[in-house]
Amino acid sequence: MAKDTELEMMSTNVVSVTQTCSVPSEKHKNKVVYHPTAKQWMSLMSGVFIFISGGMSLAFGLGWNLHTHIHTTMQLRYSWFTGYIAGAILAAPLINSIPKRVSMLLGAFLVIVGGIIITSVPYNYSAILAARYINGIVVGGTTLQFLVHASEIAANENRGFCLWLEQTGITLGMVIQTVYTSQWSGTVQFAADRLHGILGILFGTLAICCAHLIIESPIFFIRQCDDARALDCLRQLQRPDDAAPRALQTFLNEQRSYVVLETETVAWSKTLTHTPFLRLLLYRSMLAFGFALPMNEVMKAANLLVLGGVYEWQPIVFVVLRIGGTCSSLYMFDVTGRKLVSLVALLATAMLSIAIAGVWDNERSVESEYHMSVICVLSQVFQFFAGLYAPSSSVYLSEAFPMKLKPYLIAGCLVIEQAIHIIVICTFHLNIFCMYLYALFVGILMLICFGFFCVTMPETRKTTLGEAQIRFRKFWHFKCY
Repeated sequence: MAKDTELEMMSTNVVSVTQTCSVPSEKHKNKVVYHPTAKQWMSLMSGVFIFISGGMSLAFGLGWNLHTHIHTTMQLRYSWFTGYIAGAILAAPLINSIPKRVSMLLGAFLVIVGGIIITSVPYNYSAILAARYINGIVVGGTTLQFLVHASEIAANENRGFCLWLEQTGITLGMVIQTVYTSQWSGTVQFAADRLHGILGILFGTLAICCAHLIIESPIFFIRQCDDARALDCLRQLQRPDDAAPRALQTFLNEQRSYVVLETETVAWSKTLTHTPFLRLLLYRSMLAFGFALPMNEVMKAANLLVLGGVYEWQPIVFVVLRIGGTCSSLYMFDVTGRKLVSLVALLATAMLSIAIAGVWDNERSVESEYHMSVICVLSQVFQFFAGLYAPSSSVYLSEAFPMKLKPYLIAGCLVIEQAIHIIVICTFHLNIFCMYLYALFVGILMLICFGFFCVTMPETRKTTLGEAQIRFRKFWHFKCY
């Protein structure tokens, strides 16, 4: 009786919503493929440039601010992450009411403002602190918006690529910050932080220039029952030969059916119990242990011991391997699959972290030039696999949650990721015992997560958002492809 009553209520809701949005009752027998096009990823480039500026600020707070002229306090390190948390929380309730182009333009403008502040007063602690908070707020809000928007406009065959752009932008920013600050000369009569600000202005300007390429998600207008504008967005996102009126109407009906089923037919409480929030929370949290303050400090300490107090090519290899891992995942996500690639990467990072802990267990090894050179190599390889793992978290976050709760649950995962960074920054001290415990803890945690994800994470390659969410509602998934 309870099941019959629930089904009757759901069917009533579907009928009422269908009438409100004028959903045609007839089903289309001829299936039309929604093709990947350049316009889909070009619509996301404005966010990518914002992420590059965010990656620079992230690396700045995690140890790569070697030639700053201000005192590096704990608050200066975690300020960007605090701003990120605030931005993600503020963006969650606004994401379905503010057009993407407007919010991207506002975010790019604030990136420029932060860059101007740093460029103008690179020796002022309070000014740089304020600029870091501003950039963090922008990147936090943009990340949430990007993950939702990219998943809605991408075709099934290239959704992995479109979501891959988020971590690629962040990683490029980390590479830029790490390379220039490690190779900077103290004799240069030019503040290193001023270059940071100039690059922020540049990337903010490029983000504004790319804002005219943004195409709104058809789902954004379908939720407002604006079929005309939704059709116009579909027409822009599709290839010319597939933009015939009948094909566009088919796409619109499919998108509208998804909106009806995902947002209007299931109660909030039932939707919340079926979401894989805890799984995705744990999955995204692994990012915070990849490019982290302890690993960066260990890399710097080992580099200085091996090379006698100077930075040469080691930090460059450190971040080049990171971007190499991120780029290596590009082809795999939409061809090989998300799950197998990410599991291999997670297992490799776990083993490398345990190996690093094994070196730090012995005080004599830490004083040995040979063992520190081993630490350098292990840290560099660790970054390759951490970069290989990172983009899969963005893909899964965009696919896992139903539309009604999607902004809030993604925001929750992003908040916990940054909270881990803040906790590590506030509690970590570079000494033998702390580094041993940290590396061992991270390695064991990743091994446990590897086993857990092997049997609980689904493969979502070339599925629709609706199909992906159905797979995530099941807890057990034993296939790795």
